[in-house]
This record gives sequence, C-alpha cells and structure tokens, in this order.
Amino acid sequence: MQRGKNPKKGESPAKRVNYEDHSLKFLDWVDSIGLEKTFLGRVVQLMEEKFFIRRAALIFLYCVLLSYTIFYQFDIPYNFNVGDVAKYDVTSPMGFEMTDEVTTEEKRLKAEYSVPIVYDYDTSVFERVSVNLIHSFRTMRAYYRETQWPKAHAQYRVAVKDFFQYKKQFEKELGVGVSDFMFEWLIDLKFNPRIEAIVIRNLENWYDRKVAEAPDRFIPASQATVLGRVVHKNNLGKEFPIPREEILDLQSPENFELELKKDLNRFSESDQANILYFARSLVVPNMTLNKQETASRRQAARDAVIPVTITIKKNQNIIAQGSVVQPFQMAVIKQIENIRADKRKDIMSLSMALMLSVAILVFFSYLKRFTINKVKIEFKDVSVMMLIAFGIIFFTKIYMFITDAAFASKLGHFLPPAIFLYAAPVAAGPMLVGLLITYGEIVWLFTAFLSVCLGIMVDYNFAFMFVSLVGGIAAARGVYNCKTRNDVYFAGVRTGLVNAAMIAFILTMTKFDQEGGVKEILLSIPAGFLGGIFSALVAMMFVPLLESVFSYTTDVKLLELSNLNHPLLKEMIVKAPGTYHHSMMVGSMVEAAAEEIGANPLLGKVMCYYHDIGKMEHANYFIENQKPGHNPHDHISPFMSKTLLIAHVKDGVEMGMAYKLGKPIIDGVLQHHGTTLISYFYNKALDLKKEDGPEIGEEDFRYPGPKPQFREAALCMLADSIEAAARSLDEPTPARLQNIVKNITQRKFSDGQLDECNLTLKDISKVEAAFIRILLGIYHQRIDYPRSAGGGLGDVGQTTPSQG
Repeated sequence: MQRGKNPKKGESPAKRVNYEDHSLKFLDWVDSIGLEKTFLGRVVQLMEEKFFIRRAALIFLYCVLLSYTIFYQFDIPYNFNVGDVAKYDVTSPMGFEMTDEVTTEEKRLKAEYSVPIVYDYDTSVFERVSVNLIHSFRTMRAYYRETQWPKAHAQYRVAVKDFFQYKKQFEKELGVGVSDFMFEWLIDLKFNPRIEAIVIRNLENWYDRKVAEAPDRFIPASQATVLGRVVHKNNLGKEFPIPREEILDLQSPENFELELKKDLNRFSESDQANILYFARSLVVPNMTLNKQETASRRQAARDAVIPVTITIKKNQNIIAQGSVVQPFQMAVIKQIENIRADKRKDIMSLSMALMLSVAILVFFSYLKRFTINKVKIEFKDVSVMMLIAFGIIFFTKIYMFITDAAFASKLGHFLPPAIFLYAAPVAAGPMLVGLLITYGEIVWLFTAFLSVCLGIMVDYNFAFMFVSLVGGIAAARGVYNCKTRNDVYFAGVRTGLVNAAMIAFILTMTKFDQEGGVKEILLSIPAGFLGGIFSALVAMMFVPLLESVFSYTTDVKLLELSNLNHPLLKEMIVKAPGTYHHSMMVGSMVEAAAEEIGANPLLGKVMCYYHDIGKMEHANYFIENQKPGHNPHDHISPFMSKTLLIAHVKDGVEMGMAYKLGKPIIDGVLQHHGTTLISYFYNKALDLKKEDGPEIGEEDFRYPGPKPQFREAALCMLADSIEAAARSLDEPTPARLQNIVKNITQRKFSDGQLDECNLTLKDISKVEAAFIRILLGIYHQRIDYPRSAGGGLGDVGQTTPSQG
C-alpha cells in the first residue's frame, strides 16, 4: 500500500493495484533519460549489434582467468641458507636459463685486471723544467750583479737577507718551492752557471727514463707493463707499453743520483749534497696516472664479457639430500623464486588472454559462416565448454604438481619426468564435450583450443600439444554415438592407442639420437596409453554431474532412457498399449533412417519412444487405443477434438519435464507435429459449418509448433505420420507402402515442415528408402498354414485341445 495514503472508499486494501512496484518506476526513469538516443548510446548499441561486445567482454574475462591459471605456479618454500644441510632433495619445478653470476664476475674481474694501467706520458716535462731553471737562474744572476755586496761579513749577511725579496719571483719562474737554506746557498754561490749546467744534465739523464709518483700503489703486482699515452701536442694519442722496471718512483731518492763526477769534483761535499738535493726538488713526474681512462677501459672490458649462462632443466636435481648448500645452489633457488614472482607474468597472462579471446571469436565466426543451419550452439554449451576447459587445465596443473613433488623427485633418476605428463588424463575434456555436444565442428575446435592451452602451460611443449590434439579428437570420436557405457571405456582404449602411436612417432623424431632417448620413448608409450584409460575414467566420473547440473541428455543418459522398464514406458503400455506399440515401431524406423544419414540413431529412437507420452492422459481419444466401433470423437465437436489432439503435445512436455527426460527428448515431443494441419477435423468442421457461421481458418486446426529444428525431430515427424498411415491400410502391399512413404514425405516438405532443420534432398531420399525397408519388413505377407500343420486357428468354431 502506498505510504501516507489511505484506501479510497469501496476499494479493498488487499488489491494489487494499491501497491507500487518500485522497480518499474526505476525502469521508467531509465527510459525517460533516453540513453539509447544519445551518441554514445547509439555507438554502444551499434557495436553490440555488430560485434557482440558483451559476449566478447565475457569471453575476455574468462580468458584472463584461464591465462592466470596457466601461468600460475604452486610455490614450494625453500627454507635453506648457505651452509645448511639439505633434509630432502630439491629439484627444479621448471626449465629455465640463468646467468652464473659467480663465474661471470670472476671472468669480469679477470678481464678488468688484464687491462693495463694507463699513464699519461708528458715528453715536454724536461724541456719545461730546464727552461724554468735557466730563466730563473739568469734572472737571479742579473739581480745579483745589480746588488752591492759588502765585503764585511755582517753587512754581507744583511745584504743576503735583503736579497730574499727575489725569492718568490725565483720560485715562480722555477716552478717549485725552494727552502730558505737552499736559496741562501744559491746566493752564496752566486747562482753559479756550473750548478745550473750540472742540474740540467742530470735532469736530462733522469728524464730519459719514466718518472711516476708511487707507481707500486696503483700498478698490480701481476702486471709487468703499463700503457703509456703520449700527451705532447705533437704526438697526442700515441700509446705504447712501458715495462714496469723502467718506471722510477719519485718518492724513492735512491733512483736519482748525480752523475758527471768531473764537474762535481770542483765543489765541496756539502755543495755536492746541496746540488743533489736541489736537483731532486726539481724532478716532477713525466708520467701521470689517468684514473678516468683506466676506469673507462676496465669498465669496457667488463662489459665486453659475455655473461655465463647455465641451463636448468625441469626436474633437474639442484640440491641432493644430505649435502651442504653451496652459494651457487642458493643462487639457483633465488632465481626460481624470482621467476615465480616476476611481474612480467601479468603482461604474459594479458597477452595470452587476448590471444585466446581472438581465437575463440575466430572459431565462432567460422561456425557462424560455414555452418549456418547445421550447428546451433547455445550459451549453455559455451558455458560448459568453458568450465570443462578450465577444469582440465586446473586438474592437470594439480596433477603435475603432485607428480613432480611425489614421484619425479624420487624416481627422476629412473623414470623420465615426461612420462608423468603423457599419463595425464587431458583427453577427458574432449570426451566430455563429445558426450554433451554432438556437433563435431564444435568438438574439434574445442580440442584445438584446449591443446594450445595445455602446450603453453607445460613450457611450450609442442610435442605434448600435438599429442593432446590428436588424442583428444580420437577421444571425442570414440564417444560419438556410444551404445553402451562400455563404449566409453573402449573410447579410452582407442585414445590410449592413438596417444601411444603419436608419442612413439614424435619422440622418435626428436629424442631417438639423444642420450637416454630410447629409454624415454619406451617408457612414454605405455604412459600415453594409460593417459587414454585415465581419461575415460575421469569422463565417466563427471558425465553424470554435468548432465544433472546443466540438464544435458548424453548418449549415456539416452541408454538409460531406452530401457523399456522406464516408469513412463511401463505406464504407457498399460494406459495406451496402441500408442506404446506405435512408438516402438516409429523408433525402429527412425533409428534405421538416422543411421543412413549420419544423424544420432540412439537419440532418434529414444525420442520416438517418448514422443507420444502425452496421449496417456486421454488415451481413448487416439485411434490406436480405441476399440472397434467406439470413437469418442463422434460425440464431440471437431474443435474439441482438435483441442484434445493438440493437448497431447503439451501434456507430453509436462510429463517429460517431470521425469527429467532431457531437453532433446522434450524438444522432440514439442516438435514432432510441427505446425501440421489436423486435416480430418478441419474438413469435418468445414462440413458442419453453417452458412451464417464464422469463418474457419487453417490456423485454428494446426499444431502450435515449432517446426522440427534438428534432423532427429524431423525423422520422428515423418515416421510418426507414415507409420500411422501404414497401420490404417487394409492391405499393406509394397506398392501402397512405398506410395504412402513418398506422398507423406512430399506433403510435409511442401507444407514447409522441414524448412527449419538441416535435412537435404539427398538425406530425404535415403530416409524414404530406410522407411520403406523397415515397413516392408514389418508388413510382409505370410501364408496361411494348412490345418494339419497347425493352421486355420482363426476359423470360427475351432477349439484347441487342453493340455494336461
């Protein structure tokens, strides 16, 4: 009741009109907005009509889930540290390549230290030092000559002290600092040119060799030579090796001794010592360590080293039980953990999801284009295939994890890990789809899709992908039109044989010439056979579940329904024995015709068994159940008769749903009359029509339909009419039976009842021949035996002697 309002006088408060449905108000509000009339709304609607974007989005989301499942790795924590004793064997759960950082670093260090130290060799050092020495001495001698030097010692010392005003200029021109003692000594010797000459000649001798500051600090002991690079402007860039022993250490005074003893003899020992000290103070390195160039060349040498890669195979033993964990082994374990946690898997999963989505859309486009009326796929079928594909991949993932953890690590030294993979029951997926969906095109496309996913999941194993593809198609073919449950097991055997053959061929091509290849081939062949057997067991386990959840009617379910002890059939033989016999006859006819045209004979036969179950409600109104001379239709109007006849379709559908016969059977019940005209009562109504009565149209006397949508329903329609007509013949001669078959078939075809199923003219011709063959077998003529041979039992007055 509306809040805040009281019901008006005379209105009942319990009436429905006094309540508001707020959901309708919301829908009215959405309609008032007019989103579909906007530009964005029209674009979305156009894309939905052209590209089915909602379905594509659903498929993409499914493919994302599937891709993440494929790339997901079950994590096994490795609680190890370097130096620990392994309590169990550790094997690699995947195959990969990794860089051996330890070995690579050793090679890089070796390459780095093989690069010689680079020194800049300045050839102009001696020239620069000698020129500075000459200029400085010449300037000081000039100042010395300009100075008045008293002879008195005390005054002389004062003059010397005054001469110190030129010391800074002397040091500037000389390029090095000079102690006060040394400068005073040079003043006393009047900056003697002989000292200048001795120093220059000794510097020249010293600079004939290479002078560097503390070379032992920078040159490794293992290097016998260094690389000198000339930096003089005339020889810029020239490089040459320099033996280590030719390099003088500037910090070692013993490397610099005075020569030219004849010139030195003119000086006292103290003066000689001062000359040596002064000469050593002028020495500067002509070789300078170029740290930047050395570091650059060493880095280039490191970068030029190709990383050492090692290949880790799947199930390869990394750490043996009882052994001490080494740094390299820990590096391998860290690499495994990094691969598992690698964020690139998100990109890989997204890329694979897009790839699978495109593949599915292309498959559907192919089915839509090339199987216009032959294949009709429903959303339920797509959902089941998605569920089966995900289930097989998830189950295989768990199976591989368990076998790797429980068997491969223990028996890997004897059994190749590949045999556990080939024993996986992956063919159960195509088996399940083949049992639930009868269209071969869908089954093999599903098998191809599943095989690609499985091949990618096991490290892009194309051999396994190809075995899964061929074995899956063989599995689906094996369960097609299975007559008994044993056929499913035989399909498993067939799949195992195909798997074994494909494994033998592929591994012979790829593994025969490898070490241990023959052993792997011989062990993988029986594993592939067992994989087929396991697939059949898994399929038999899950078929009942999928049947009940998704209301599928598989061949296995049809086998159960074909049992004549089914409650509906037992009830029919009691309530409508004529209809029961008619249904059995029609079932035999349809089964034979279905085998001729490649339809499902089991579905056709079982459908015919139940197509007239609705007649049990009013069995006496159908001629096959009536007693001679008693027809209830004589006492009712043709309109009521028509209603009773049409009602058996509705009643049959309700009974089929109550007994869960399955959608194909119920569809057969609904479609086996199509929109056929009930001509007998239509003509009777026309005869009884009064001149001023309302017009009677054919539509009033037609079954509501729909017309048969698949071949088995069309066969049921034809056989139902033909068998009923043949039963009405007084003398069913071969010619009359053939005419009935052809005339009824032609009438149904002309009436358009076969327009919506995929029966071809060639199929119709085969169906007619099959019907005629069955009818001739049923209604063949028999001779009447003479009375002496047991004949004449139908004569009036003939009695049969009692026995016992």
